[in-house]
Amino acid sequence: MAEGVLTDEEIDTALAALQGWRHDGEALVKDVPATPDSHGWLREAVMNEAEVLDHHPEIASTPDGIRFRLATHSAGGVTARDVELAARIDHVLEGAARDRG
Repeated sequence: MAEGVLTDEEIDTALAALQGWRHDGEALVKDVPATPDSHGWLREAVMNEAEVLDHHPEIASTPDGIRFRLATHSAGGVTARDVELAARIDHVLEGAARDRG
């Protein structure tokens, strides 16, 4: 099943509901402050969500935390599946913030 790449307008609409995400080239990107000891469980939690969607996000450690980069490579850009995974990542992050709080 082919997925359609979202238009810039559709991406902007989706980003309005996704706090901290940005459109960067052909991907959605979010930088999250995180301590190095939290990277492992955070990666695992996000990969569990990605597996449900049959998605393969790019997750990279940064000097200040972790970066998520979402794109559907087979479609050549951002699709509805990327937006869905971004929302699921935000849900994981909200749970982590509650656990720390």
